[in-house]
Amino acid sequence: MVYQIVRFLVRTWLHLRFKIKIEGLEFIPKEGCILAMNHQSNYDSLMVGVHTPRKMYIMAKEELFKKRFFAWLITEMGSFPVKRGSADLKSLKHTLKLIKDGNIFSIFIEGTRSKSGEMQEPKKGIGFIVDRSKAPVIPTYIYGVKGGWRSSAGVVFGPPVSLEGLTDYEEIAAKVANSIEELKNRIK
Repeated sequence: MVYQIVRFLVRTWLHLRFKIKIEGLEFIPKEGCILAMNHQSNYDSLMVGVHTPRKMYIMAKEELFKKRFFAWLITEMGSFPVKRGSADLKSLKHTLKLIKDGNIFSIFIEGTRSKSGEMQEPKKGIGFIVDRSKAPVIPTYIYGVKGGWRSSAGVVFGPPVSLEGLTDYEEIAAKVANSIEELKNRIK
């Protein structure tokens, strides 16, 4: 119930704030999958999460869980804590279970926001999660969320990334990053 109310309110706010265009929702499968996303703004997870066909789960830096009410709220919305800068096995196990259970898991492959707006080097954690889960990876490009009031913004979901034969985590991460970059060309 909390999820539905907050999702409605956030979606309404975003559509008042931006002129939003969403493309490629048909690429999100009904089974467990990974939305591999770029990261530019605090709006990014909201922009994607309120437009997915079902609840999206996402890692969030553990610092966001320090205030009790806010921790409860973002947990209700699908966030769970991750210790950045280390291999957080608890979060990784939780991630793999979410995917196995058929959920949408999303991840900012750069690990943090890009100040320039350009894609940063992807973290190899995405390679680990992809290799272990064997789930479809949907490249997801978020744009325009740093613009002014009523600026154009949106999300482009791409077709699943073909990663057949790749086992090196850095190679997987690079291929996923390139797939996200290619989605820029679909923005009109």
